[in-house]
Amino acid sequence: MERKHEDYFTKKIFRKQFVPAIISACGLAFGDMMDGIVVGQHMGVTGLAAISLALPSFMVMNVLMHGLGLGGAIRFSGLMAKGKKEEGIRGFQGILSAALIISALLSIGANLFMTPLLALLGTTEADGALFAVSRTYLQIILSGMPLFFTAYVMNYFLRNDDSEKLAGFGFTVGNLSDIVLNVVFVLLLDGGAAGAAWATLAGQLISICVYLPGFSGKTHSLRLLPFCPDSKGSLSCFKAGFASSSQYLFSMVFLLCANRVLLRSMGSVGVAVFDVVQNVSFLIIYLYDGAVKAAQPLLSTYCGEHNRPGRRCTMRLALSRGLTAGGMVALVTACFPQSICLVFGITDSKALRTGAYALRVYCVSALLAGVCILLEGCYQACGEEKKAYLITILRGAAVLLPVTLLFSAWGGRFFWWLYPVTEVLTLLIFAGYCRYTAGRQEESEEGRVYTATIHNKYEELSSLLSEIESFCKRWEAAAKQIYFVTMTVEELCAAIMQNGFGETDGYIQITLVAEAGGAFSLHIRDNAVSFNPFSLYTSRLGGDEKVNPDALGILVIREKAEEFFYRRYQGFNTLVVRI
Repeated sequence: MERKHEDYFTKKIFRKQFVPAIISACGLAFGDMMDGIVVGQHMGVTGLAAISLALPSFMVMNVLMHGLGLGGAIRFSGLMAKGKKEEGIRGFQGILSAALIISALLSIGANLFMTPLLALLGTTEADGALFAVSRTYLQIILSGMPLFFTAYVMNYFLRNDDSEKLAGFGFTVGNLSDIVLNVVFVLLLDGGAAGAAWATLAGQLISICVYLPGFSGKTHSLRLLPFCPDSKGSLSCFKAGFASSSQYLFSMVFLLCANRVLLRSMGSVGVAVFDVVQNVSFLIIYLYDGAVKAAQPLLSTYCGEHNRPGRRCTMRLALSRGLTAGGMVALVTACFPQSICLVFGITDSKALRTGAYALRVYCVSALLAGVCILLEGCYQACGEEKKAYLITILRGAAVLLPVTLLFSAWGGRFFWWLYPVTEVLTLLIFAGYCRYTAGRQEESEEGRVYTATIHNKYEELSSLLSEIESFCKRWEAAAKQIYFVTMTVEELCAAIMQNGFGETDGYIQITLVAEAGGAFSLHIRDNAVSFNPFSLYTSRLGGDEKVNPDALGILVIREKAEEFFYRRYQGFNTLVVRI
């Protein structure tokens, strides 16, 4: 049977995820940039330099909270795709507990050793105003570390529980609040760096308050109570998420090196320009991350279903949409670099020329960086940690750090070229690795999966059943098992056509996986109205205990199947049956 409309569901689901994710990315970027903008306008180069020196601390936080949040969310989506709802909920509660404990311990330790920490970041008491501003800003930010961890973990899980709109709304409201409060605390109330830090923490707290209704368990799966955390899975989740979050660890090393080099060669002006470049990169990179976050729930779900066509379509959508969004920002930046420097409070003519040149060179690397970031995020969501780790290590350490040292030695205008050179070398090395390892495992796994999409037409169902029977025979299923597999597909699809669609046109996507142990797992997705076939027989039992013939087949499936699960996800009905 010709496989038609196999991307019908993927495009619609991705579109629903993409818009809130991009809005959230813009909100996060402008929230992060606002600290630099208002402090730069209020305090000039010294304020910008202090913000730049604090960036490595944020990278340490990002390693942990993104590692826990992303790894936990990937595991949650995989469990939900297999119908293991309660295990997924306990996993979320375990990740949230781990995030709170780790962030509280780090916060206490950072405040106890603040002076050595500042020395590590590149400033001592001898630096006067730069040291004082940096200390004030960091003390407040690091004291509120549990707020960051809680907000980010909640956001990741909401996106994977069909609550992407709430996640996007909370993220955007929190960051808009950060922007408004920055203006109030810093520019109107003359709060300086302390005002910027308090505005950032307030934004995180507001986001958490917006997220809380998503954990009531009324319309979606996640809940906070009863609290029965699965602490055993936290370490494995962090290991899975670390492939992506480790980029922040490498970024921390890069920032420490770059800040020190620029302080030595160009003074506070060099560090201030570097902060402007970093802030612009945040906006572009967050747009790429937004595309990854839109794709991640779908990719993780498709991995649980072994739906490779859907995975490939999702990756293509993430790359095209993400590169378009990031490329537009890079183009605007390249056209108006001096205006951007002025927004951040850089007014000296020499500093403006340096800033404009640095921004334009960075923009040369923007699309190349997008390809790396999007590929790394997609591979991570698909559970291909080796490829994700490779890109992360290349961009963050194996290529970036040697290139940074090389261009730092040349200094001046050459320093900024480390960005495009790093991205080019990373892509070349990764392409060579993929070509070397291409091949056989994917083809072998793909042979175990049958997937097709049919219209709401009974004649297409007949053709589908014939192909499924042939697929089961190819994997040496017993005659009884073949009969039950085909009966399950027929009964479920017929129930959906009759009760979900009625006379309207629609699509049903079927994915059948031949598992290693001899069992078959069936995944069905349709665009009908909300309808759970497994509840059909209970709702149609009469008072005289006579079973409606239309529901008899569903009753048999419920009794004979090893596992079955239904949920309404991303506006579509999703069924999982293990036979």
